[in-house]
Amino acid sequence: MNTKFLLFFLTLLIVPCIAVTAAAYPLTVGNAEVEDALGYLASCQQADGGFAEEGEESSPALSTWAILAIVSAGGDPDQWSRGGVSAGDYLRTVADETVAIDGTSETAKLVCTLVAAGEDPRNFEGHDFIALLQAKQQADGRYGEHIYTTNWAIIALSAAGKDVSGGVLWLKSQQNEDGGFGWTVGGESDCDDTASAIEALIAGGIPQDAPAIRDAVAYLKSRQQADGGFNYGGSSATNSASDAWVIQALVAAGEDPLTWTTATGNTPVSHLLSFQADEGYFRWTSVLTDLPCKMTATAIPALTGRPFPVIPVKGAVPVAPPEAAATPVPTEAPSVSAKDTPVFDSSADSRTITDDFGRELSLPAPPRRIVSLAPANTEILYALGLGDRVVGVTDYCNYPEAALGVDKVGGYSSVNIEKVLQAKPDLVIAAFGNTEEVITHLENLGITVLALNPASIEDVTDNILLVGEATWADDEAAAVVADMQARIDAVKTAVACADTTPSVVHMVWNDPIWVSGSGSFQDEMFAIAGATNAFSSVQGWEIVSMEEFIVTDPDVIIANSGAGMGGGNYDILYRYVTEEPRFQGLSAVQNDRVYLVDSDIIDRGSPRIVDALEVVARDIHPECFPEDNGAQPVPTQSPASFIGALAAVTVLGYCLGRQGK
Repeated sequence: MNTKFLLFFLTLLIVPCIAVTAAAYPLTVGNAEVEDALGYLASCQQADGGFAEEGEESSPALSTWAILAIVSAGGDPDQWSRGGVSAGDYLRTVADETVAIDGTSETAKLVCTLVAAGEDPRNFEGHDFIALLQAKQQADGRYGEHIYTTNWAIIALSAAGKDVSGGVLWLKSQQNEDGGFGWTVGGESDCDDTASAIEALIAGGIPQDAPAIRDAVAYLKSRQQADGGFNYGGSSATNSASDAWVIQALVAAGEDPLTWTTATGNTPVSHLLSFQADEGYFRWTSVLTDLPCKMTATAIPALTGRPFPVIPVKGAVPVAPPEAAATPVPTEAPSVSAKDTPVFDSSADSRTITDDFGRELSLPAPPRRIVSLAPANTEILYALGLGDRVVGVTDYCNYPEAALGVDKVGGYSSVNIEKVLQAKPDLVIAAFGNTEEVITHLENLGITVLALNPASIEDVTDNILLVGEATWADDEAAAVVADMQARIDAVKTAVACADTTPSVVHMVWNDPIWVSGSGSFQDEMFAIAGATNAFSSVQGWEIVSMEEFIVTDPDVIIANSGAGMGGGNYDILYRYVTEEPRFQGLSAVQNDRVYLVDSDIIDRGSPRIVDALEVVARDIHPECFPEDNGAQPVPTQSPASFIGALAAVTVLGYCLGRQGK
């Protein structure tokens, strides 16, 4: 890309941010931006009183965000109704479900929402949610296992007037040297978790001028981007969720976000407003509309200057709910449609291929500059010997080691379009988790995009062949697939010796419990390895209740290594399963059949999926692999392994309470 075009493109990105300004902050319901956002949020309300994205059913996760947004704008959830059923009515229907899934952040968010809605969390639908949340506190003061769960718990319990000094003390001890906070113990600092930690510490009684607060604010200032906004971390794109968290944290810390002005004249508030569409909703990034109801509910408290916890203003006259938007259909973000001529090698014949979404691509010659937008794609490229052509990868592409030195182009589901363009690719290999909007936007810029979406091990081998065809590495791809198939066949032959078919669970998260169901790589692994999935009734990756997990009583439990979601230097899921008092009667625990598997190899659709199959088969049927002598491989700790692997299931990150990153 030449310099003149790059400057032109950057201008297109920056000008909308400059054009959107806020004359005063905080905004009120009288501001058109807030009214439009509330109008769109009203269109998200369903007949049961809850809130949902278009085409989906109401969810507790989104509905709690929506109710907090309503209260932050001076509204009353009981006055927001659809067909005579109010948001408050819906809240009553999720109490039992929240108890059943037993998640720290889920319980904390419900407590926050109940306090905001004027309900008593100590006695709501027959449950004492304060006691349930307090029971999550460990001896060292944290709530649950992580920083983000502790943040939410402190915010919730302080809203209910409870002592949170132990949690605050532990949280302060987790502050990194750069002043920021990560999502878990040992995690790198990021804007979202630093912002929520600031809100938690202040809610827990730490003064605004305390060193912990000032250092955290300084970290946020160091992370502000030229466009005035904030990203989650790494090279990911700036987004409305991070903007909202930072704005709320600044207000809590006594800062005026309008004074945080960049050289381009942008502030966090103007940048957040630049994501608002004419229909009233907020995009996640400049090119990604993903979860518009959630992003809108996240933006409203920030614009109205209401940090968490959101407490109703005493004596305020409730604001009447707005009329729902007539046609709340997200529109595409503005795009440009020019790029440099692709750097193809014209010495070879052209090819036409079809990707996993049925899209036909014309490739004039072997691509020489390739950008990968998923860890699995990166692993495939290197396995085919194409590492020297890879000029851009995501922040989560950590294998092989050579990929760590490649320029980063954003997160898995928060692709930084500007950085992709700077890499001057003639081929981008994308994945389902990058979203159709991002793929379409890249194509509108004239970039050739090959999109992959494997749902089985066979799909993985097909994808390897497809990438080989798209890069003129057909022979290399065929060799990789042949080796994979030979190893798969060897596993099938080996486990034929077994005379039992154990039931197996793959746990990918514990707070709340997430498992791999049918239609997943893991489900297929179990079948090949001579076992059955104890949760075959689950589709993909879903939450199951504590009771469901105990009643299922699997013979074998496979747990992701490390912190499950990557980061940290200890095996949270393994420790959780083996130490949880309610699990001590499980067959897998009593028989010492809880195993660790490297998150990267079991969750990614790459050639290493066969590595995971071999490990799982040996765990399930050690008697069929006598040469191993029952040795358990040491799992590899890797940063962000689960996020990078399962970001295709984008809703997972939100349901885990991870601030919508």
